[in-house]
Amino acid sequence: MMKRIATTLLVLVWTVVAFAQGSVLKQTLEIAEVEINDGEVSLSVFDMPELEKHQYFLCVGTLGIGDDFVQLQFDPVFQLFLPLGETLEEAQAKLEEFKDIAKEPSGTEIETVGTLALANPSTGDLEPVYLTSRRFLFQRIIEFSVKRNGYVRATHIGRSDLGSLITAVKLYRKIHPNEE
Repeated sequence: MMKRIATTLLVLVWTVVAFAQGSVLKQTLEIAEVEINDGEVSLSVFDMPELEKHQYFLCVGTLGIGDDFVQLQFDPVFQLFLPLGETLEEAQAKLEEFKDIAKEPSGTEIETVGTLALANPSTGDLEPVYLTSRRFLFQRIIEFSVKRNGYVRATHIGRSDLGSLITAVKLYRKIHPNEE
């Protein structure tokens, strides 16, 4: 009985949120996705058709909180989004640039912009995002981090996982050549 009430309440709330004006839940068109660790982390490239012009984004998932070495994962809602460009060609080039950071010596850092936002990138403001090359045993890793008030929010993505995402974007471009 409690499950039925909870389910009904959840469906009601979801319906109100979905049809509210200025909804947080904006439509997105997924271009490519890669799941890491059996769905624990999900990388995706998507477009938001509701914007005036095409804008492709990379979502690197949720971030931990802590310092440069210890990250606690407790925020399941806010995700990090990075703008990639207005065309799929620009998006692919930006992803390749991110992947190339892993080839640099450990600790090499570049700065780009992104937003730590709820549900989609239109709900947050752009802020500096740091991409740092890291080494872990025999794996090359890219750390995506946001620095705020003395603490670091970060996630780590393997170079090979980013390569899989780039391959998926290339495949999408071949299947949809008119979508440039």
